[in-house]
Amino acid sequence: MKLFSAESAHWYRRDGEPLHSVLSTKGEPRPTTLRDARKLGLLPSVTNVLGVINKPELVEWKMTQAVLAALTLPRVVGEDLGVFAKRVVEDAQSQVKGAAEFGSAFHAGAEQVAKSLEVDPAGPYAAWLNLHRGWFQANCVRVVWTERVLVNVELGYAGTADLLVEHQAYGLTLVDYKTQGVKPGKTARAYGSWCLQLAAYRRAIGRPMACLSVIVNSTEPTAPVEHVWSEEELRAGLESFEAALVIWRNEKGYDPRSWRTATAPDGAPRALPVLVA
Repeated sequence: MKLFSAESAHWYRRDGEPLHSVLSTKGEPRPTTLRDARKLGLLPSVTNVLGVINKPELVEWKMTQAVLAALTLPRVVGEDLGVFAKRVVEDAQSQVKGAAEFGSAFHAGAEQVAKSLEVDPAGPYAAWLNLHRGWFQANCVRVVWTERVLVNVELGYAGTADLLVEHQAYGLTLVDYKTQGVKPGKTARAYGSWCLQLAAYRRAIGRPMACLSVIVNSTEPTAPVEHVWSEEELRAGLESFEAALVIWRNEKGYDPRSWRTATAPDGAPRALPVLVA
């Protein structure tokens, strides 16, 4: 029994179009697989690539959720230990799912703030988004773009970045939102893997800019916390990301850089077949 299921990998066409799912033989969406990626020459997402790197802080958090579930979940009289263990896993997974849902909802709300400064007052996370809007208005002079797909065919990866702005203090700045459960009395903490992600996005953009992680406390509404990454950290981060790319290619047996579009006998591009399960 797996304690936590792996998240479906995200994939992109070489023109930047997301292709996270394809249609099965029954005409129903299914997650895009590595086999599909090989056929279509798809590019892995930055987070897909970074999956080859161990993240101790994430592993520790997931294990903590499992232990808490085992300690707090009521036992049923006469319940088989295996059945109880399965309920513990399900309860722990619900905590992970809840954290992911908060992150997705916050990102959507933050995008709306960047576009219009609007916050749905009836939304479940209005308190968080109002605080975020306060940070945004105080620090962001101009929005260049929000939620942009970035592609680097040369190295063979892609990904969706959160925000590019003119920041009051840092100038042109690439922003990545991170949600984190911060315990009362503790402070938000930035993790090195975030730097790798931003360094990869900046490499895909191909121009100098500051890189900023904006940490949002998912435990309770508090003001967002900024963490700006130094140039030294970003240079090291890009080196580490490129090393992860090498490991990813070797582990998957797939190098997106060497993929070539199929051609017909007359040299014209050949239409690729529709993928099926």
